[in-house]
Amino acid sequence: MSISKQLPLFCLLTYAVPVLAQVGRGDTIRLRDVEVRGKTPVKTGTATAMSLSNEQLEQTRGASLAGALSRLPGLSILKTGHSIEKPVINGMHSNRVLILNNGVRQEGQQWGTEHAPEVDAYVAKELVVIKGAEGVRYGADALGGVILVKPAPLPEQGKLKGEVYLSGATNGRSGNAAAMLQGNAHGIGWRAQGSFKKAGNIKTADYYLGNTGVNESNFSAALKYRSFDIYYSHFSTALGILHSAHIGTVEDIAARITHGRPFETYDFTYDITPPRQQVTHDLAKLSWKTDQLEIQYAFQRNHREEFDLRRSAGNDARAMMDLVLSTQTIDAAYHICHNNYLKGTWGVNGMLQVNNNTPGTGTTPLIPNFDSYTLGAYAVERFVKERYELEAGIRYDFKYFDAAGYRYDYTKFNDNGGFDLNLFTDIRQFHNVSGSLGAVLHFNNKLELRSNIGLAWRAPGANELYSDGLHHGAAIYEIGNPDTKSEQGYKWVNSLSYSSNKLQLHLDVYAHYISNYIYAQPTPDTVRRTVRGTFPIFIYQQTDAAFAGIDFGGSYRFLPRFTYTANAAVIRSREYLPYIPADRFDHGLQWDYKQCYIKLEHRYVARQKRYKTNTDYAAPPPAYHLFAAIAAVKYKSVSVSLSVDNLTNRLYKDYMDRFRYYAHEMGRNFTLRIHYTF
Repeated sequence: MSISKQLPLFCLLTYAVPVLAQVGRGDTIRLRDVEVRGKTPVKTGTATAMSLSNEQLEQTRGASLAGALSRLPGLSILKTGHSIEKPVINGMHSNRVLILNNGVRQEGQQWGTEHAPEVDAYVAKELVVIKGAEGVRYGADALGGVILVKPAPLPEQGKLKGEVYLSGATNGRSGNAAAMLQGNAHGIGWRAQGSFKKAGNIKTADYYLGNTGVNESNFSAALKYRSFDIYYSHFSTALGILHSAHIGTVEDIAARITHGRPFETYDFTYDITPPRQQVTHDLAKLSWKTDQLEIQYAFQRNHREEFDLRRSAGNDARAMMDLVLSTQTIDAAYHICHNNYLKGTWGVNGMLQVNNNTPGTGTTPLIPNFDSYTLGAYAVERFVKERYELEAGIRYDFKYFDAAGYRYDYTKFNDNGGFDLNLFTDIRQFHNVSGSLGAVLHFNNKLELRSNIGLAWRAPGANELYSDGLHHGAAIYEIGNPDTKSEQGYKWVNSLSYSSNKLQLHLDVYAHYISNYIYAQPTPDTVRRTVRGTFPIFIYQQTDAAFAGIDFGGSYRFLPRFTYTANAAVIRSREYLPYIPADRFDHGLQWDYKQCYIKLEHRYVARQKRYKTNTDYAAPPPAYHLFAAIAAVKYKSVSVSLSVDNLTNRLYKDYMDRFRYYAHEMGRNFTLRIHYTF
């Protein structure tokens, strides 16, 4: 799971065909070339993998993890307003996408659609996306894919180095600052890094969105001595939730959805008031690695507080939801070379989780307290020849889940005219097998074809099983189903990639079938009135779902200084399910001159027409076009760029925004970025 799949050094020396990944601009990671530019090779077997280029990373500094990754074909964003963004891979998000943060499986309250990953994107020197169902290597929950957040390797020499990032944006009047310092003393490599962000109310094309500010501060530290690595990171964010999404009456919610924008008028402010979220995430890991054996232990503590407007007598300083999730993981992997062509990785993983609701909120917890124990074992074997590679893997996982909490009995009214609230305890056990088969065919140094079939599964989360109450951050009322079964997914991805000096092309064609697909279905004919307002109801359901899609990415360099790039993503589901991304097409033209460039970009997002009438509170919004531009220059160790998004200041809505019922997207935004290295 969280062990990086590194091959032993002696294997690399034994084989005439080395294993490495060349990370190109929107290109598949290739596993037969040697990376010689100081980056750690990303070993993903036969799976399709893509990463952001250095230029794309520079252009997205200060953006969220999801925002940065959305530049890759097949990647999109599920948003709750502007400040909360989750990455979506081929239509899959939340618990179906695994994030490995510096080799550690990121574990927070990721079940919430408005719970953004607690990851500082400034840490990453490489962001890699694996699009297959990677349940064998990484464990349960990797149905949609895996995101690897990879820092640079720690220095092996004593020279002191560092870098500073500064950025500012006009929309939200935001400021970002990040700094990193690293070196090596007496054979001990070290790094210290920190970042800070502050933003105020976001403005659409013609009005401010109330209470959409963000404050964020993060830091991390790492040490390496011989075979030992120590890493610690702290992530802290406070963010506002759109005032207009929290509504007082049944009549008001219908009027606001019909109006499609806030009735209130807001001004700019940095103040963050309830409804708001406060989240901290601490991660610590200790790893030991030799050529053949890797062992890693990690501890994470996620503390999530959600504050709401208390309409009855009370103190707004008290959180309405106060969750503390502690996670311990241990991973071991053994790499073996059977002969000159066959090599394998065998491993075991264990995870212990404890989730507790902090008493004193004065509200019924949305999800219960629970203890969870997971154990898995896997084996992956690879056969590598000069012209082709074959791979097979198998894995078994067992999960024990013990929960205790409260749920309403909707069949009984109490004397106050409400439903009875009952205490419950429940023990569930889940287990399943994952598998993978893959092949890579190298036609020549420019063209390759890879195919991978993955079988992965996911046990239902606590919210899908037991939630019964107001989800403050999402501004919805959620109802789970205790009889929910595990999901089991089969994903087949075929990738064709071509790379030359002038032309780079990459095409993914995939099919994805998920048995017992879990989703939250809006119920537009009903709403739930609570003491804190009136909210849409979402009920968790299951169905067998089938998806198919095409992702395309490419670039062509013509004339001496011009490059044209294009990305496209199309996904279809057999069922009309909520929050499946609409068709999207991005393209741009870039002019380069020495150490500077100018680029113009255009994005088209179609209307999501695969929608059943009266199955949501509002129909999908119309299609839209966005234009952007960026100019950048580098002089010695300083890089400066100026970009503008939504150049024409268009007023629009996106189907993948949970708050599209009540508000529009961000208007024109200028961003200045400065990067200094020393």
